[in-house]
Amino acid sequence: MTSSSVRSSRTPATLRVERARKTFGGVTAVDGVDLALAPGQAMAVIGPNGAGKSTLLKLVAGVHHADEGRIYLGETRIDRLPPHKITRRGIALAHQVPRPFAGLTVEDNVRIGGMAARPQLSRGDVDETLELCGLAAKAKRPAGSLRVLDLKRLEIARALATRPQILMLDEVAAGLVGRELEDAIDLIRRVHETGISLLLVEHIERVVRELVSNVVVLNWGAQIAQGSPAEVARDPEVRRVYLGEAKVETRVAPRVAEDPEAPDVLALDSVTAGYGDMLAVRDVSMRVPARSIVAVLGANGAGKSTLCSAIMGTVRVRSGSVRAFGADITKEAVHLRARRGLAYCQEGRRIFAELSVYENLAMGAPLSLGKSELAQRLDRVHETFPILAERSRQAAGSMSGGQQQMLAIGRALMAEPKLLICDEISLGLAPVAIDALYEALRIVNQQGVAVLLVEQNVHRSLEVAHHATVLSRGRVSYQGDPSTLLNDADLDAAYFGGQEDVAHLVPSSSLT
Repeated sequence: MTSSSVRSSRTPATLRVERARKTFGGVTAVDGVDLALAPGQAMAVIGPNGAGKSTLLKLVAGVHHADEGRIYLGETRIDRLPPHKITRRGIALAHQVPRPFAGLTVEDNVRIGGMAARPQLSRGDVDETLELCGLAAKAKRPAGSLRVLDLKRLEIARALATRPQILMLDEVAAGLVGRELEDAIDLIRRVHETGISLLLVEHIERVVRELVSNVVVLNWGAQIAQGSPAEVARDPEVRRVYLGEAKVETRVAPRVAEDPEAPDVLALDSVTAGYGDMLAVRDVSMRVPARSIVAVLGANGAGKSTLCSAIMGTVRVRSGSVRAFGADITKEAVHLRARRGLAYCQEGRRIFAELSVYENLAMGAPLSLGKSELAQRLDRVHETFPILAERSRQAAGSMSGGQQQMLAIGRALMAEPKLLICDEISLGLAPVAIDALYEALRIVNQQGVAVLLVEQNVHRSLEVAHHATVLSRGRVSYQGDPSTLLNDADLDAAYFGGQEDVAHLVPSSSLT
């Protein structure tokens, strides 16, 4: 295939982002980022959740306009151009979640994508684009009939149909494993070999390691490191951002004396779950013993939040089973799981900002509670989080991030759960706020509540966990004693290495 059928006819130019800054309300998503992508170069942008990676790509694509800074393609400033004009200058964006025209054929979807190009693609160019992306044999099929890998291929093909000189890929490998991932990497490599520059946002370390020579690392919108994949993996600040840090020296909580007669609070057996054709959790087995804290760790995109959603019933379990307090709840409705004693404190706090602290807490309690029982539960929450008593009449949205997270946990505790699921409660908080939250979790656990603690902050979670499970691309890569994870080599394998690098961390089917 000739490269001219997919690559822009324009003279290749360097993409320069200079001090770009973008805010949404009071949140700074991109904060003074600088980068330069030379013609033919492949660069990755990585960082934890909320780092600003996707927002940066959307600034370049013209979906959002920067509040400050400038973006150039060659000598032309493009940060005030509308998206279609940026596309015609040779910049294309492929998204994580493909959204083709499901009722149209694969080739018609590519042809529509090519309408943004000048000149538009010929029939021969469409055929060559389909051939490059491995879709030639499926050209006449409806796009809605494709499986996940072919949908990813189609998303890239639609972007290539615009004849870009720069292709931006926003987590296009998400949800792929095994041979699917290998095929996706091979496709991206073939596209790059045509001379197209690549700017990737990606969570899967293997994709970054195999495809790019230069990596930019963002955290809360700010650029914290740049270099080769190996260099950024060794960078102390990058390691701190991905792994967290201990207060002084990481201490692993003593293991819980388990009652062999007591049923597990939670038991998952070979659970597979996902969204559409994309499986985010694959064959996961684990358990949460009574009175224990179990940490679920893993890098971005590992499947941690999907696991929580599968436990709570907001994501359907495709295969396997979920048992709570000895009962099979795999197909049970969400509200029935809550009645059994499961409470979920979701990532992002999800408080009602316009309501008072008291009103937020009251909404976490069952509607059938009388005034006296409601007051008693409020008192118990206030004992754990005294600040919530002090701010009872204050609008929840006016509190600090740490106080809002305390409110989110307190609201979950108003249901008096037997199992509290906490998803990324330390995300974006100052160390002093994290200290207070983790001390509260200790108190809650000492009161008899089991805790499933989903975190990226490895060291902090290991300080309180009795058991640990590490997920890597939806599969269990480690399960057992948290003290083993204090070994730097094992942490590197779980967070900065590929799936093949964690093979020595043999999964265990039970926690003993």
